[in-house]
Amino acid sequence: FDSVCTSFCQADEEDDHSDLALEAAKSRRKVCQAQKALADCTLEHHMVLVDLYRRRVEAANMRLLTADLNVGCMHIERKKSGIPTFVGSSPRRGTA
Repeated sequence: FDSVCTSFCQADEEDDHSDLALEAAKSRRKVCQAQKALADCTLEHHMVLVDLYRRRVEAANMRLLTADLNVGCMHIERKKSGIPTFVGSSPRRGTA
């Protein structure tokens, strides 16, 4: 009788251990799912930031293009009116 009881007790302990191992594996899987969800959200956040910065660069390029065109127009207008264009630093006053 004792050997039969010991076999059942050992079987119950093994079942308990396997149940705990299964629960631990399930819990670990949930942790991995949460980590993946966080990584996905972080990636999406960074992609939105990349898009925002890309739009800022495009806007800055447009402002630069407009400024370049304005400078070109000013050069053309000065040439038309006969105003000389000086390149470099302006002459100092009071020097010979």
